Amino acid sequence: MRIRRYQQIASKALKTMVLLKHDSVKPYIPESGWYHQETLLSMLEKYTSVYIKPDKGGGGEGIIRIRQIQDEIYEYCSPYHCRYVVGKKQLIKAIDRKLSPLKRYIIQQGISLATIKDRPFDLRIFLQKPDEKWELTGMVAKIASPGQIVTNYCKGSRPCEVSRVLRYITRNNEKKMSELFYELYYLSKNVAKILNHRFNGLKELGIDVGIDKQNHIWIFEVNTRPRFKMFSKLVNPIMYNQIVKNHKKII
Repeated sequence: MRIRRYQQIASKALKTMVLLKHDSVKPYIPESGWYHQETLLSMLEKYTSVYIKPDKGGGGEGIIRIRQIQDEIYEYCSPYHCRYVVGKKQLIKAIDRKLSPLKRYIIQQGISLATIKDRPFDLRIFLQKPDEKWELTGMVAKIASPGQIVTNYCKGSRPCEVSRVLRYITRNNEKKMSELFYELYYLSKNVAKILNHRFNGLKELGIDVGIDKQNHIWIFEVNTRPRFKMFSKLVNPIMYNQIVKNHKKII
């Protein structure tokens, strides 16, 4: 068995805490914290939706989206189905039944993502440090499958060129496209710099970011053991080939 020679940070909360200490990144991070029953109810008063996620783990497993549909009617969805309950007490009971007592969970502000043909999407930005400097080696959009609450590739999302989705949401406005692209580029390089300063054994990062309907960028998660198979599904193989080349050097 081959042992990885670089650092991995499993805790979403720890990585978020490090990023929140930096004013240059803070505006890009949705409100989040440890899950408590009181926190769930207070955040539902502020936001149209919230997400509960295991602090450790990936692939969209264990994620729950909660929305208030009417005054006392709540919807809670896993990646596989949705249910409805009436009243706050019933909501709390339903959520607690779905959470493992062996895991810690975070709760995060839901973001109304930009869509393509009514399907939300987010982006995976891939950075690697094969030598001394971080390189942005890949950027791909993940368009959610119909009815899905997550955009994970393993949950059926469709990889797509970033240029296509930026062109779509900016209505072919070249200036806005360019501004969004460079904001994504410099934000991701800044995230890599900040995390590398705190965890200097990092070698690969997969930053999951969303763009809302006002074209504001949000950082959802930073993966320190990111998967990259989705890049192989793009028409142009250049990014995938470069990622694989660097990955072989790193491990």
